[in-house]
Amino acid sequence: MLSDPDQVAGAAYGVLQADKPYPARFSFLIDPDGKIAKVYDTVVPAEHPDQVLADLG
Repeated sequence: MLSDPDQVAGAAYGVLQADKPYPARFSFLIDPDGKIAKVYDTVVPAEHPDQVLADLG
């Protein structure tokens, strides 16, 4: 879990949305080599843990 109040990570990952008054919620699954394995660009907090666990399985 990463909080990004200064939008540094959001800029690095290319997920900032200048046209929105609030930050977007994105999630990234990082593989053991440090590479992005999956991008979740729509996150529903109640469902997201199950999605990630299924993708890890």
